[in-house]
Amino acid sequence: MSYNVFEIFILKKYFMKIVYLWFYTLFLVMIWWFFIVAKIHAYKFKNFSNYIEKVTQFLLILLIILSLSWYVLIFLLDDNIVNNLKFDNKDLYFNEVNY
Repeated sequence: MSYNVFEIFILKKYFMKIVYLWFYTLFLVMIWWFFIVAKIHAYKFKNFSNYIEKVTQFLLILLIILSLSWYVLIFLLDDNIVNNLKFDNKDLYFNEVNY
């Protein structure tokens, strides 16, 4: 069975994109969990500080922007890396030998 090297890189690209998205989603779940806990504490202790609501609103907007922008960057950067690879014609095909 012969494989095209470009096909292998395409499959690897999609697999790595799924892995990157999974790790980033796991990271975001942890970050957003800490934000939710901070938001609950901010609500409980809002009478003790004048700035606690403003700071949590700022953190909410910042987290939304960073979360969405990094998801977009994962897609764009991964495509650019794979598309810039150069292949020689002599290495495009190889044969698998089963012993």
